[in-house]
Amino acid sequence: MNMPNLTPETMTADERREAWFQRELIGYALAANSDYTANWDYGHELLELLASRFRVIELILGADEVAPHLFALLHGPDVEGETWREAFETYDPVLTPHWTGTKLIDNAGIYGLYGVTPKEVRFDERDGWLEELARHLEQFRQFAQPEPQGVIARIINLALSRRAIDTGVGEVDLQSLALFGGVTEGRIRNILSSNDGGLEKVGSRVTATSAAAWLKGRKEFFASIWPQPDETPPEAPSPDFADDVVFVPVAADGSHFHPGLARGGKFMVGAKGEEVQYASFDEALIALHKMATPRWRRPNEAGNWGIVSGRDWKRIERRQLMSMCAGV
Repeated sequence: MNMPNLTPETMTADERREAWFQRELIGYALAANSDYTANWDYGHELLELLASRFRVIELILGADEVAPHLFALLHGPDVEGETWREAFETYDPVLTPHWTGTKLIDNAGIYGLYGVTPKEVRFDERDGWLEELARHLEQFRQFAQPEPQGVIARIINLALSRRAIDTGVGEVDLQSLALFGGVTEGRIRNILSSNDGGLEKVGSRVTATSAAAWLKGRKEFFASIWPQPDETPPEAPSPDFADDVVFVPVAADGSHFHPGLARGGKFMVGAKGEEVQYASFDEALIALHKMATPRWRRPNEAGNWGIVSGRDWKRIERRQLMSMCAGV
């Protein structure tokens, strides 16, 4: 079965829901965006969470006494074997949506990755349903304590981060932001260290409002469409810029020259030994435009200032550039 290229501006709500089950879970197709080829099969993790609790119950109450009752808890059409251990060898909760936990993680995946709610959720009940989803996910994380670097934790983080973006309240973890934007987590860290993109860091996260502003310009981001009826046709974002456009040089790591790179009130541009200081961003940018290879100083993740070389140029709205004026 072949699925069309999954692009946010062309996918309906139903297509996004289908993508979670057929593409993310079953793997019928792969996206051109490599960040979305990550493993989303959480079945073995969910089984291990349950198995670890079953083993504790057997140790406390006695395996002979409780094992039959534990096996009886595994409801569904695909339960095989005579003990819960035998059943777990073939049982896949991802493909058997009878467990409450399976439904919870699937709902988190549908919302977290694609910005939609399950089809059975009525339009006028979606906001309240999402509040409940976030509450249940927080409870699941607190009591089940899934592996922090595992698939379940990643799905939960995505859903809670999207909720923060949708409401404008709270923070977004860096891994979720990278997945939303179709980049690596290392790229996000580089952007933060160089103060590109207007991202506001809070501890090891970024504010939801700054994440939303950064994602607005990412074609890979599946913006939430749950606030509109499913019948609303997909609408591609306008390719035009709404404000004055400036061409800025881009380094090999994807960071670019911007107004937040003043050090001591001066911008340093030029090759090593030939650097020139400029008092204004516009003057420094004009100088960079005239260079065969534009070079400028900016801090790395450790806060050390070094020279980087431009490998490309990109257009960016002046208004967005001016939002990066906060000191580094």
